[in-house]
Amino acid sequence: MSAVLSIGELARASGLSVSALRFYDKAGVVTPHAVDPRTGYRWYADRHVDAAILVAAMRRVGMPVKEMAAVLSGTDAHGLLDRHLGRLEKGLDDARRELARIHGLLDARTARECTAVLRTTDLLTAFGSVRFAADADSEFPVLRGCLLETDHGVLRLVTTDRYRLAVGTVTVLEPPDEPISAVVPCTFLDDAAGLLGRHDTVTVVVGSDSITLRCGAEQLSTRLVEGAFPDHRSLSPRDPGTEHTFSSADLRALLADAGDRVDLGVLESGEIVVGSPGTDQPVRFHVQVSAGFLLEAVDALPGEQLTFQVGGPITPLALRPRSVHTSDPASAYSLLMPLQPVALT
Repeated sequence: MSAVLSIGELARASGLSVSALRFYDKAGVVTPHAVDPRTGYRWYADRHVDAAILVAAMRRVGMPVKEMAAVLSGTDAHGLLDRHLGRLEKGLDDARRELARIHGLLDARTARECTAVLRTTDLLTAFGSVRFAADADSEFPVLRGCLLETDHGVLRLVTTDRYRLAVGTVTVLEPPDEPISAVVPCTFLDDAAGLLGRHDTVTVVVGSDSITLRCGAEQLSTRLVEGAFPDHRSLSPRDPGTEHTFSSADLRALLADAGDRVDLGVLESGEIVVGSPGTDQPVRFHVQVSAGFLLEAVDALPGEQLTFQVGGPITPLALRPRSVHTSDPASAYSLLMPLQPVALT
């Protein structure tokens, strides 16, 4: 015969407070064996002890209440726990990135100048591949700028208008003593093209609030853009997903009559088609993007062969040069945010 426990006894046995047990009763997670109709006092069976101990453990790791109930019912219990662990690990990665940025902001207050030496042609090419994605008319200065950041011997240039994002990379000939992370007005880099074109190499000098480009006896300087740049790393394509290699010229021809938006369909065979598939093959999914934005990205990326990567109808469309390995975190690429799908006519 099962023992009957008061709510206080269950609280002591499980480590949950009385108020927490009342809450989990109302949420349908741990419901009492009986409730006194006159006093409302809750009574529990000894089988509730194990359940309450599990709830206390899940509570300590932030498990959602609805998922607690599913775990206790045995509905994909281990799968739910594994997926929650994945969320926690992603949250920890995000926290690490944000704390690293905060450390950088604190260090920038007293930071000494950091210098990096680059080939001028490489810098001009990389900036040319990302310039289109900045928003010259944005009310937010960082969206009118270009993020410069060093990472393992590479200078990464990033621009975004929140609807698209472009990343270009430059090999650093002489890396800085400390990592560089600064937002520069795109107009400054536009104006620097003449200076860079007259020299083979440039020394980029980043201070706490300014940047200077030095080429021999010539130099240009400007103030850095204040404000936090959007976290482009969280959007960086990691899963190869569905990839398709295409000729830039062929895609331009396909988009000639596409209108304002283009529908990219992915067939079961893995082939990606523009607009109506014209075949009986089922379409696995499709993504709709701005045709103008897509053409600008194609024109900005180097090479005659490009690869685009489709993850689904609501995930960004990634484009990169065919010769660049997708596993390289420093690879140049462009992202286009999907449009709200509409039916094709």
